[in-house]
Amino acid sequence: MAFTQHGNQDYVFGFESVEAATLAAAVGMKPQTLSLNYEPEFQAEALGGTGEVESVVVGPDKVSFTLSGYITDEELFKAADSFEFDGRFFIIQGRKLDSGATEFKKGELTGVSYNGVDAPAGP
Repeated sequence: MAFTQHGNQDYVFGFESVEAATLAAAVGMKPQTLSLNYEPEFQAEALGGTGEVESVVVGPDKVSFTLSGYITDEELFKAADSFEFDGRFFIIQGRKLDSGATEFKKGELTGVSYNGVDAPAGP
């Protein structure tokens, strides 16, 4: 889709068409929003003799996500277990399907991506 952006050119608008098409093919949904939440996979603290924290270890980021959009293939939406986006492998852990009398079907997927977990090699 072509669009004209006015004003500040530093802001990025929407999904790039290739990214959106790739996601749609993988999960049966035309994505509208993808929210990524980066947080440490683990944290550990070492306490000194007085109970105060003397050392902290923060692990690599895991990325939890919420992907929402319009359903294009309901069977694929219900069966999809993972997708790749922006060089990361995402594991689907939950899904929500919304239907309304005067609306297109919408879906929402949630899950997580870990640095050390890649796409399966296959059967």
